[in-house]
Amino acid sequence: MKKIFKYLALAAVVAASLMLGSCHGQSDEGDDVVPDGVLRIFADKSEIVANGSDVVNFRIMFGQEDVSTAKTLQLVRAYEGKETYMQYGISTFSSVVAATYTFRAEFFRDGVKHKSDNYVTVTVVPAQSGGTQALYVQRILGLQFTSTGCVNCPTLSTNLKVVKDQLPGPIALSVVSFHQNFNNVDDMTHPMTAAYYKQIKRQGLPQFNANLIIDDDYITVSGLGEIVEILELVQQEYPATCGVAVESSPVEGGKTTITAKVTSNIPATYRYQIFLVEDKVMDVQEGYSGLYEHNNVLRATSSENVYGAVMNDGVPVQVGVETIATREMEIPYECVAENMRVIVAAFVSYDGGNTYVVNNCAECKIGESADYEHLDV
Repeated sequence: MKKIFKYLALAAVVAASLMLGSCHGQSDEGDDVVPDGVLRIFADKSEIVANGSDVVNFRIMFGQEDVSTAKTLQLVRAYEGKETYMQYGISTFSSVVAATYTFRAEFFRDGVKHKSDNYVTVTVVPAQSGGTQALYVQRILGLQFTSTGCVNCPTLSTNLKVVKDQLPGPIALSVVSFHQNFNNVDDMTHPMTAAYYKQIKRQGLPQFNANLIIDDDYITVSGLGEIVEILELVQQEYPATCGVAVESSPVEGGKTTITAKVTSNIPATYRYQIFLVEDKVMDVQEGYSGLYEHNNVLRATSSENVYGAVMNDGVPVQVGVETIATREMEIPYECVAENMRVIVAAFVSYDGGNTYVVNNCAECKIGESADYEHLDV
């Protein structure tokens, strides 16, 4: 109910802004005479293709000053009454979902928030496929931020296990647990923890984020109901456009070879990240006497980039044609390989390649494989 009221309130805000901007309506790219003190948004396209590669570039003028890439400039896109604040300083948009969006802008200068006196509309049209498409289960990547020094963190772990065990077939959850020092030294801290934690722009522990979507609607502390709502919202707003599969070799010489596979329903550009996680790690935990069982503990990544590495040399994939990437990864010496799993995440961009979100993922035990998960129809 609280969520519904929030959406209704957002719808009212959007409706009010449209009425307020009706004197300007849809911006004309050629109209560059903007009065002093007025913020106005322009777009170089009104239509793009839903392939994640076709990009609309926005130009935001504050009077005669171009503030399109200013650090205090933020685009706000609206779809069916729901507003989403994009990251600061980004003035491009791409999508893999066919829909019609409206965009406005907000700009901070000397402590004052300026809102654009107009809006622009961008229609995302379906990409032409030309290949075989399939219906895939959407496996969402859950990023869990935790610490052995956090007394409230086990609540999130418990709730994530409940959610994983009870999710229906069309949706699934893979969890990567990022440990960090918090009130004490956590021996499970990984160098990539800080990079991913910085992305979600939150303070304190625990924290949960879905698919690295940087928006308050996709981040929570530990609530079971909130986690379920987030996963449902991901499925609605960021549906999977590809399937992911993975193969891994048995460990030899402390290493495993992992093959990430992606087959897409659209000609999009994908990135991939491989996470090695470990279960049944016995260690201390604040609030518990004796040893506590930690699961999903991040042990290694295939890339030091939070968005992973490019697939297919950064070229849009062919629809229905499998794209693969192979990496050899080391098993940290302190890990028990039998308790480890591989998670492969495929990323797409919604802002022309500035940032990426997870589109789908797959997981298996090290030494095993996981095929594409198809929906039952």
